[in-house]
Amino acid sequence: MIIRIALLLLAGAFIMMASADLLTELTLPILPDFITQLGLGLLLSAFALLIIMGLFALGTHIIQAVTTYCSETQRNQRRVLFIENKQAQLKQLFHYRARRISYVHERTRQHLIHHNNRQQLAALSKAIEQDLNALKPRVSRETLKQLQQENRYYYQQQDSAALIQLQQKIRHDY
Repeated sequence: MIIRIALLLLAGAFIMMASADLLTELTLPILPDFITQLGLGLLLSAFALLIIMGLFALGTHIIQAVTTYCSETQRNQRRVLFIENKQAQLKQLFHYRARRISYVHERTRQHLIHHNNRQQLAALSKAIEQDLNALKPRVSRETLKQLQQENRYYYQQQDSAALIQLQQKIRHDY
């Protein structure tokens, strides 16, 4: 309805401007100026009406958006979304912490296994060395030297199976 009024005012303003041009041709001195001023007033009022109507529509839209945003249902929906996001975040955090703890425990376990294996190999190599010291009077110097070299080589290579075989060989053969 208001748009129709604004359009009618615009049409009236254009008609007044056109009639002012026609009256200028007729050489009437005061009437064309009056009609031009009236047409400009109609044009200004049409644009003012459109601007006021747009500002009013914008204001009502903003007020409606704010009231909707502040409504209880929207607040509850935002609260539910916040809680869901927080739960998802905590779930993800729990998952990553569990993975980290598992990783740290696995690394610690591997370190302990490696350390224990080194201790066992050192103890085995030391036992072989004691067996070789006990064999000194019974075997030749070259054989003893070769067995000691094998013991050192297998210990440096961290080869437990070879050290066990060497120990069994020393105990059974010599």
